[in-house]
Amino acid sequence: MSNTETLQWAAEADVSLPRNEILTVDEINRTVTAEEDDDDDDDTPVNPVKISHSEAVATLNNSLQWSEEKNCKAHEIKFLEGLRDRAF
Repeated sequence: MSNTETLQWAAEADVSLPRNEILTVDEINRTVTAEEDDDDDDDTPVNPVKISHSEAVATLNNSLQWSEEKNCKAHEIKFLEGLRDRAF
């Protein structure tokens, strides 16, 4: 591509690109605040699922078995053991 072709291509490409507007700090803050308000509308109350101690122990036993099979680090296994003991 020659220099002339490159300049012509750049000029055409430049026309098709959207222009970014320059915002003031206040405009940026209003935009961010409006987006945060929109996110709040999506929040729905969550009803927590109750998990029994026996279910927790069974799940942690499975996790311990998996972590030992995968040769996880000792401190990771100890952490799971501590959680399991707490669930007892």
